[in-house]
Amino acid sequence: MKCRFEDRQAGRALALSGARERFTANHPQALDGVFAAVRQAQQAGRWVALVAEYEMGEWLLPAARHSPAGYAASTPKPSTTPRLTALTFEHARHETPWTAPAVKTEASIVSVTPAIDHATYLARVEQIRAMIGRGELYQLNYAFPFDVRTQGDSQQVYRQLACRHPSAHAAYIEDETRTIMSFSPELFLSRNGARVIARPMKGTAPRHADPHADAASGQALASSVKDRAENLMIVDLLRNDLGQLATPGSVEVEALFTLEQYASVWTLTSTVCADLPKADFRALLTAMFPCGSITGAPKIAAMQHIRRLEATPRGVYCGALGWLAPNGDMSLNVAIRTLVLDTPTSGQYFAGGGIVYDSLAESEWQECLWKARVLTR
Repeated sequence: MKCRFEDRQAGRALALSGARERFTANHPQALDGVFAAVRQAQQAGRWVALVAEYEMGEWLLPAARHSPAGYAASTPKPSTTPRLTALTFEHARHETPWTAPAVKTEASIVSVTPAIDHATYLARVEQIRAMIGRGELYQLNYAFPFDVRTQGDSQQVYRQLACRHPSAHAAYIEDETRTIMSFSPELFLSRNGARVIARPMKGTAPRHADPHADAASGQALASSVKDRAENLMIVDLLRNDLGQLATPGSVEVEALFTLEQYASVWTLTSTVCADLPKADFRALLTAMFPCGSITGAPKIAAMQHIRRLEATPRGVYCGALGWLAPNGDMSLNVAIRTLVLDTPTSGQYFAGGGIVYDSLAESEWQECLWKARVLTR
C-alpha cells in the first residue's frame, strides 16, 4: 500500500509508511466496524488514509436511496469496490512534493473518451432544467465518466500530471485493488483541534494561453451572477450541515467568492468554518458527506435524482480522499479531478457541473470536456 497527499500550492507533502491493515465496508452494516477500527488505530498512534466513495452517502443518508416523488423506482447500481476503505500506517513523514520524472519516460495518458454521447448529455441537462422549473430542486450536479487508457508506470503518470497541474489537495493511493490519482483543488473538510474548515468550490472557467483572454475569463467568472448564486447556495447548505454539530454561534463564512487560479481553470471558492469540540469523525461524516458542492440543493433531492439519472456509480469521484492523524486532526479532499485505474492501464475519470435553470446545455458539455483537459495538457 502506498499513500501520499500533496499540497502543491504550499510545496509540502505527507507520505504515510509502515502499512498495517486494510479495513473495508461493502455494505451498510460494515460501517460500524470500519469506524471502530479507525478509532482504535488512532488511539494506537497510527495514521489512517481514507477512501470514501460517493455512494457511501446513500448509507449515511438512507433517504437518498429512494426515488424522488412522482418517479418510478430507480434500479440499484452495484458497486464492485468498497464504499469505505481505511488503510492504517505506523508513520507519517513530511516531505516536498514529488518532482517530474528526471528522464524521458513512456508513462503517459494514451486516450480519454467520453462514456456518454453528446446528444444524451444535452437531453439530460434539459430534463434537469425542467425539474428545476417545476420546483423539484434548485440545482443538480450532473456528471459522467470518461474511459481512460494509460501506458507505463502509474506513479510516473501521476508525477507528470501533478507537476503540470499543481493543486492543494492532490493524492496518490495504491492498494491491492486499484490506483487512485487525485488532482483535486477542493477541500472537503480539515480539522485542527476543535476547528473544522470546509472550502466549497462552485463556479469554474477555463484558462487561456493568451493573457488578455485569460484575465477576461477569470473576471467574467468573478462577476458571474449565475456562478455566484450557485456558490452561495452551496455555502448555505454547508453552513446548515456544520450547524448540526457546531457550537452555537460558531459557524461563520470566512471568505466568499474567492477567485483562484489553477493551471487549467479559474474557480470560485468560499470558506466556511465552525467549532466542533464534541463531534467525532463518524458524526462529522454523517452530517457532511457527501459534500454539497457535488450534489446540488436540496441535498437529499439532488442525490435521489443523481441516482436516477446517472448511468454508472460515481465510485471515488465526488467522494473524499485524505488522512487522519492519531490526535484526530485530518484533511479530506472532494475527490474531483480524480483518475481511478482498476487495471494497470485502464480506468475512469469523471467530470460534471452544477446545473441550474439558466444553464445552457452545450456550454455545460464544453465545460465537462475542458475539465478533462487535466489529463491531456
